[in-house]
Amino acid sequence: MHDIPITFNGRPRRYIWEYRGSENEILGYVARFDADGKKDVVPYFQRVNGHGWNSGSPAKPRPLFGLQILARAEPDEPIYVVEGEKAAAALQSLGLIAVTSQGGSQASSKSDWKSLAGQKHIYILPDNDEAGEAYARETVAILAGLENPPVISIVRLPNLSHGGDIVDWIAAYVEDALLEWDGFKPVPESGIDIQALLREFKKEIDAHAVPAPAEWESTSQANADWDTPISLESAPLPAWPNDVFPSKIQDFVTALSASTETPPELAALLVLAAISSAAQGKYKVQVKTDYSEPVNIWVCVALPPGSRKTAVQQAATAPLTAWERRQQEDLGPKMKQAASEYESLAARIKQLRKDAGQASDSEFKELKEKIAEAEAELPEIPTAPQVWAQDVTPENLGSLMATNDERMAILSDESGIFDILAGRYSNGIPNLDLFLQGHAGSPVKVNRSSRPAIVMYSPALTLGLSPQPEVLRGLIDTPSFRGRGLLGRFLYALPYSNLGYRTLDRSPMHPNYRAGYEATLTHILDHELPDSDDDASPPYMLKLTIEAAKKWQSFALSVEAGMREGGMYDHLTDWAGKFPGAVIRVAALLHIARYADTGPWKKDIGAEDMEAALRMAEVLSVHALAVFDLMGADPALDGARLVLRWIKREGKSEFTFRDCHQAHKSRYKRAKELDPIIDVLIERHFIRQRVEKVAHRPSRVFEVNPAVLSNS
Repeated sequence: MHDIPITFNGRPRRYIWEYRGSENEILGYVARFDADGKKDVVPYFQRVNGHGWNSGSPAKPRPLFGLQILARAEPDEPIYVVEGEKAAAALQSLGLIAVTSQGGSQASSKSDWKSLAGQKHIYILPDNDEAGEAYARETVAILAGLENPPVISIVRLPNLSHGGDIVDWIAAYVEDALLEWDGFKPVPESGIDIQALLREFKKEIDAHAVPAPAEWESTSQANADWDTPISLESAPLPAWPNDVFPSKIQDFVTALSASTETPPELAALLVLAAISSAAQGKYKVQVKTDYSEPVNIWVCVALPPGSRKTAVQQAATAPLTAWERRQQEDLGPKMKQAASEYESLAARIKQLRKDAGQASDSEFKELKEKIAEAEAELPEIPTAPQVWAQDVTPENLGSLMATNDERMAILSDESGIFDILAGRYSNGIPNLDLFLQGHAGSPVKVNRSSRPAIVMYSPALTLGLSPQPEVLRGLIDTPSFRGRGLLGRFLYALPYSNLGYRTLDRSPMHPNYRAGYEATLTHILDHELPDSDDDASPPYMLKLTIEAAKKWQSFALSVEAGMREGGMYDHLTDWAGKFPGAVIRVAALLHIARYADTGPWKKDIGAEDMEAALRMAEVLSVHALAVFDLMGADPALDGARLVLRWIKREGKSEFTFRDCHQAHKSRYKRAKELDPIIDVLIERHFIRQRVEKVAHRPSRVFEVNPAVLSNS
């Protein structure tokens, strides 16, 4: 039903709690795994397919546990807030309205408590330890700040051991009735008087309930005239869509992600790069009469070491490697025969030249003609086609592309290609031309004295990279990377890492999924260019249906608007300007894969594949913001985080501009460099300015939103 693993870190699964919404819909699960006195409580809120879930907390603000029960509560019914799903479920099994937040004692502020607004009375039952008290205090501050806040009481149950909670209190009552209860399943109804238990519970509530301390609510009152701060962090990453590829490809992507326990973004984008590797150079998309796009793409998925990126890449590229091997085997005899003929003729030519050097004038003329005839008969030695490489210099890349129909893919789970582009082999001088031309499909002419000239009229280069996040952090420091548009050409993903939450016992992928994926890519690799009277055959020119074109045009206009000052992409215009074109390429690749065995050139790209590409684009745009944020693409935002950390570290309820500059002089030499940073903090409601006169000289004083320090 839920596909939650039966073990985690070698510990068996003990219990699963369902998180449901107010309409009783499933939102996710929290599972407990325990053995030998140790436990893991793991959330599963990331959908991976129609039936399964990946580990990971829900996006903030997180839903409460018990929303479906709370939805049925009357305003005057008492609501009980406890710490942990186990405690809430125990009270719920008694017919009481009980809720808790997801994530433990330090995660109250990450949850959405607005559903408790308008309730008459809320009782908070803290665990009997410091963490329980802290949880209660933080929750009181949140509830007191709700619109139409409830009356809040704190109930510290008596006779609890250190760390004890309501489950221990109920367990003691059950044991007195000589019954067994593990604390996880509902409280047993047989053999125990539930109504008597409820009366005893109500008696303890009445005896020990005390009003929430006024100072606990003071944080909320202090915040009353402040707007809630807008986070300086990137927006939460949305779930990756699980229905974007044609069925054979989607089945493989989903199964690959599940079997390797890797984020779905990794498998999806590396597979998309593999499709691009097979199709590039053979297809273009005619968007308008004067505008076309090639179908090769660049993708970059950043994950930390140990994330099994290599395993995913090997699976994604396996059909490409298998096709290359078959071509090598088929061409082997022809290559050997041609090489043998070449060596024989070369030896004859060498001997003729030797004879010509000692011949008379009349003999020389005859030998010269024989040499020319022999040279004309020299066979061209065929080379087996190569689809992709991993580590290649720009110079070698040009030669590779020239001998492989002007196409090549670089697919790697390492970051070496960025070092090469930055000038590892060119004395630190970035060498980007061929890469940029290969992405755009613009002609290439390379003339060097030490190498044969390379001329390509329509080069196509695919990149599929999966470096570590730290690699991305430093890319923007190479000015030409961004200034010349290199970084703006990638489709990025920065998935949440699930390291530490994997089960390490997932079943292998079913062979049928691999077979379906390999068959699709093999069909694409076998596609021949259309016949042409010219020596160089043009690629197939795909077109959009009217409906697909309208959907793309609407999307492109929304991206265009986002590049205005203050818009979503105002600091990413280099990337956003190329984003609509990248989406065209993705839609084309989905179309090519869908009709790989029947001929993609026979149909126009339809609304189905365009809509799928746009669903990807919706997620990829958020990932791009996160990646460029990681790179420090917006200096003001990056600086705002630095100043905010200083405010929290120093516990400043207010500060002067002069103080702030003094504390950050090592990074910001001139005071005016801080102005845009202060503006960001003001715009996002972290601080506000109060102008005062100090010794006849105006001084900029800033008050700090109390919520900043209460959450530090």
